[in-house]
Parts: sequence; C-alpha cells; structure tokens
Amino acid sequence: MVPLILRVLLILSSFTGHSKSPEQYSKQVVELTHKAAKEIPSLAAFIVEQNGKVNCEEYFHGASSNSEFDVKSVTKSVVSAIAGAAKQRGLLPPLDTPFLDVMPEYRLPNRRGPHIWFGEIGGDDFDDFNEDDSLRNILTLRHLLTMQPGFTYDDFGATAGELCWASDPVRFMIDMPFEHPPGDTFCYCTGASIMFGAALAKLVGTDLKTFADTAIFAPVGMTVNRWATDPEGRRLGGSELFCRAIDLLKLGEVYLNKGMANGKQVLPKEWVEESVAEHAALNHWDVTPNVNGYGYYWWRRISHKHQMYFASGYGGQLICIVPDLNMVIITICTLGKNRGRSELKRLHSYIDQIIAVSN
Repeated sequence: MVPLILRVLLILSSFTGHSKSPEQYSKQVVELTHKAAKEIPSLAAFIVEQNGKVNCEEYFHGASSNSEFDVKSVTKSVVSAIAGAAKQRGLLPPLDTPFLDVMPEYRLPNRRGPHIWFGEIGGDDFDDFNEDDSLRNILTLRHLLTMQPGFTYDDFGATAGELCWASDPVRFMIDMPFEHPPGDTFCYCTGASIMFGAALAKLVGTDLKTFADTAIFAPVGMTVNRWATDPEGRRLGGSELFCRAIDLLKLGEVYLNKGMANGKQVLPKEWVEESVAEHAALNHWDVTPNVNGYGYYWWRRISHKHQMYFASGYGGQLICIVPDLNMVIITICTLGKNRGRSELKRLHSYIDQIIAVSN
C-alpha cells in the first residue's frame, strides 16, 4: 500500500510536470535563463510557460515587458497562421493552386528578355528558358509555404541582398531561374514567403495586418503596431514584424491549444496540426540540433525525445512548443550585439537544458 503522503506527492508532481516543487523548478529555470544572458549579450527576453503557468519571464540588457522587437523570420510563421484564418473563412484555395493563378499579373506572355538571362540567348539556352517558364506555371502555394520553390536562390548569399533592394520583390523572385523542380528540394527562401504573403493578401482582399488584426491579433490578445512593407506597399511576408515577447507567447499558446484562444477557435484545429507536420524532409540544419522536418513555415526538432515545433527568426527569435510537456518557450534577441546564426545554436542548447529539467 502506497503511503498517503507519497500518493499526495505523486499527484502534485503530475500537475507540475516534474517531481521537484514548483518553486524549485521555477528557480532552476530562471537560473538557466540568467546563465544564457551572460553568454548571449543580445538576449533580451526569455519566457517559459508550462501547464498554463508562466514559470519564468525574464528581460535582459535593458529590455522590458513593454519592449517591441523585430522578430525577423518569426513573421513567416505569423503569415502561416494568417493563412489558417483565411482558410477558416473560406478565402484560401487548395494549396496546390498555382501561384500564377492567384497572381496572373505576374504571368508574362513572352519572357524572352533581361528578367532572367543577360546577353544573347540562343541554342540550348532556349530549352533552359522554356523549362523555367514551364516550372513557373506549376509553382504552387504549397511549394512556397513549405520552402520548396526550386529557385536558384541562397538566403544566406548575394541573392538575398538583391531581393532586399528589389523594387518589386515578387517580380524579382518570379523571374529567378530554377535549380530544382518545385516541390523536389527544401531550400530556405525568404523570397518564397514574400510571394506567398503577397498572394495571401490578394486572397483575403486586404492588407495582411488589417486582416490579422481582426482575425487573430485581437482575439488572441496580441498587440502588433509595426509591420514593414515592400516598395509595392505590401506587408513583407518574410520578416520585419514587431511585437512584444508576451505577444509571441500568446501565439504559441494558440498552437499549443490546437487553435483555441480565450474559448474561441481562432485557427482551425486541422490547420494547426497540418502546419506543424512534416511536409519537407529536413534531417540536418546547421543551426538547429536534431531537426526532423519542416511544415508550413514551422520547423520541427527533437529535444530529449520530445517532439517540438518552433518558429525561428534571425539571431534568436523563437517560439518553441513542446506539446507532450504542455510547454511554450519564447526567446528574443536584439540585433545590436547579435552574433547571428550562432546565437540560435546557443539558445537551442539552453532550451534543451530547460526541457531536461521539465521532465
């Protein structure tokens, strides 16, 4: 017979998610975040929530709970959420719809010009050119949403810089040559999310932020005051959304709770599950340990045998969701003293340590 006091302790541990007391657990997590702040001079915010309780909300290096941050490529995951809200309202067509069917204004009858090739075109170049044009016509919303557009593009090289200065980023991308058939290979491509965001704005019939303010941000309790636009006046689908760390936590809670927030189904449950499933094979990523696939602008990885999915922005903006621990972890890094992608490696290391003590 199990003694009464032991049974009580076992029951309490089942509520906290770990055997140590809530106070001990919170103290241990806070200590880990402070240790991370000493190692990462750009770290601004670290939040850990488990079982609906915020065990740690720490701000560093001059940041506060009211600070608004550029969350960089976490913006892509927000766009994915907006697509879910559009689907809930019947505004999103099947994802296998060709991009040019949504944006026919980017379909040109004769593409033989300076958009892709420079110099004289002749001989075998015509075959390459015609093949590229054929691939453009089969490029779908799904290909863009899963980072499998097939373009000859390097998000960490010269093409990304050229994209930033393009007068029309969508035109810049649609004019790119192809390295692979769409849907064949994962290639992290901010241009793909910019294209998807532009198509999504057209589908919902308004500015992405205007739509999201009503469909997601207000119902969830998020405050989003800034979201940069491209030269065409469209919200950037790949980056430059600004919000507070607590706003990211609220979005993470929506995904943890299968689309629910404040008693309302803000996003379709099926969309949330679909978004974090593996749609692109990805068994290695140099800044992410134990990665195991990519969804709809959501990453996947394993930590201490727990399946996690997360949104990730340059230099340390993270929304990490661990469903079987009922946990959401948020990190934010500022850009001033940021060491780039290496900060993400350090943050994932500390997240792994937090998950280890949360078992």
